[in-house]
Amino acid sequence: MFEKEEKGLSQLKKMYEDLPFPESKIDEAILSGFEKAMNEPTVKYKPRRKKWFLSGIAAAVLIIGFLTSIRVSPVFASYVSSIPGMEKLVELISDNKGLMLAVENEYVQEINATQEKNGLKVTFDSVIADEKGMVIFQTIEAKEQQEKFYVNDLKLESADGTELHLGSYSYGTHQPHGELRKKEMATMDFFFEEPLKTKEFTVTFTVETNDYEEDFRFLFTLEKPLKATKTFEMNKTVTIEGQKITIKNIKIYPLRVAVHVVMDPKNSKKIFTFEDIRLVDENGEAWTKIANGFTASQLSDNEHILYLQSNYFKEPKELYLVMNKLQAVDQEDAYVKVDMENERIINQPKGNKLTNLKVDNGRISFILNTEEAFNHSLFISMKDADGKEIDRSSFYWTGDNQGEREIGVEFPTGSYKSPLELKLSAFPAWIEGDVKIKVK
Repeated sequence: MFEKEEKGLSQLKKMYEDLPFPESKIDEAILSGFEKAMNEPTVKYKPRRKKWFLSGIAAAVLIIGFLTSIRVSPVFASYVSSIPGMEKLVELISDNKGLMLAVENEYVQEINATQEKNGLKVTFDSVIADEKGMVIFQTIEAKEQQEKFYVNDLKLESADGTELHLGSYSYGTHQPHGELRKKEMATMDFFFEEPLKTKEFTVTFTVETNDYEEDFRFLFTLEKPLKATKTFEMNKTVTIEGQKITIKNIKIYPLRVAVHVVMDPKNSKKIFTFEDIRLVDENGEAWTKIANGFTASQLSDNEHILYLQSNYFKEPKELYLVMNKLQAVDQEDAYVKVDMENERIINQPKGNKLTNLKVDNGRISFILNTEEAFNHSLFISMKDADGKEIDRSSFYWTGDNQGEREIGVEFPTGSYKSPLELKLSAFPAWIEGDVKIKVK
């Protein structure tokens, strides 16, 4: 009955059945997939303020082409077949167990609204929403093959003027840029600081391709009731290699899980990233970090919200929060200082993993030496010796070459007093432990 859907999902099903639980190695697989995607001669990222809005400091990891999946059930196949275009979008959510479970439990709403302008057609296929977030699935089609499909000036508003308290938004696709195609499938992700108080929305944006540029505006209503958030007050403090971390609470939404953590300001190390953190049930099934999207929000230097895939539609008898590996350096080494005139590194974390400093007009570059691939942007801000903040226009890194990768920062040319200080947001140094906290 569902031959088309089952054929399209059979490979995902096999991947799941071949995946052993618990998923203690899932993060390694994610990083491996990211490394494969990044093995181009040069990768460059420029922040697009049109596409990203952050109320605080958010960490996002984009993984292209890496798929993890959940078991495909007859209910899932049935529901996918009932929504026009939904079977096309399975690829977009196949790396997110929470979204797959939302679809399987019929917590997705069909929109199926189409607009066509001068050779471009945009279809809003469906939406999944909860009290604090919304994921819109859409398809863009062009009459002729295009190399790029950009979405600019993305804006979500309530139809009745209710303030939305938008926290972050992003636009994502699994289709790599540079390939000629007529169609692009993508998601628009919106997350809010306050619970939604309205159900009618307008979203506006501009689609830009090689040959076309058109503005679109859609009005839609959330018809399905929003599921209530499940909140677990924790207030438990754990220690990993002498570093104290307090888990304040865990909030489980249909779209994602938010883990609120606070690091003790007296810790000897600066903790950047919780690389191995997951929810695990009594059977060992794990819900890991968001694989494609925002993985964390930084409320302050010592207070973070970590985002995991959602187990909202599961009702385990037991649930645990597990942490094993954190990215961290000594507090006094949480920055890199460079002498611009003499092209010398004055300060960096222990291990001298940054070498070959080069200073050019508006550019600083290093060679990062690691035993394993490290796919993180290292720096979050810059200032000169007078404390003058320097806008970072972009960062870049090259493909891994036998444990070496060139990384760099580009910034506006001008007069800056040396030495420059680059504040770290990541570094290939870790602390490890074996933390398991009972949630329920």
